[in-house]
Amino acid sequence: MDCKMSRREMLRFLMIAMPATLCGYQKTDYFDDELVCVHVYHPSRDLPAPLLETQKAAATRSKDSEDFQMGLPELIWCETPVPLLDLFQYFWPVTHQEVTRLQDQMEIRYKVDKLLGIDDLQGLEQTLNARERHHRRKPAAWAMILTLNDHTRHICPHLVELCKQHSVEELVIFKDPSQPPYLCSYPSQQKGFKKPPPIGGTRRPEAII
Repeated sequence: MDCKMSRREMLRFLMIAMPATLCGYQKTDYFDDELVCVHVYHPSRDLPAPLLETQKAAATRSKDSEDFQMGLPELIWCETPVPLLDLFQYFWPVTHQEVTRLQDQMEIRYKVDKLLGIDDLQGLEQTLNARERHHRRKPAAWAMILTLNDHTRHICPHLVELCKQHSVEELVIFKDPSQPPYLCSYPSQQKGFKKPPPIGGTRRPEAII
């Protein structure tokens, strides 16, 4: 097969095509699209009703599903030297740099990359119990981090109960602000928006205001 591209044009093409191929698995860059928000709650008070509602079990995950996922495990229990509320004073937008800072601060004690069901919380509960038996005093604050999407939402009420039982200080929810439930509509410990929300385009401003 003849190629009419010059050597220079071919090199230029490869320089563009190869990074695109390597990164092709990530269909959406939620950070660049400003489609990441974070909500920090105390598990024992002022929780939005959608997080406490009983949901039907999530459907089986498929390879073609595009769940909101920004690179963190969907469930993390960690210890932190500082309150995560200090790291995330605003709930929108969240940047790559802020999440990198979070990763540098936290010490992960338990994680689940992809939640498949309530059974995943049994391992978490066992780990929490073991940690409490061996440490009468907490060496650092405890935080629970959940990536909220269609396959994790039904776990929220059970996770909240675990947080209450084990005196977890912070429940942190990462989600796409353009998708329900619209947590930005509820009271928060945070200051609100870091900048005015976008208007127009394909996004739904009414969903994130």
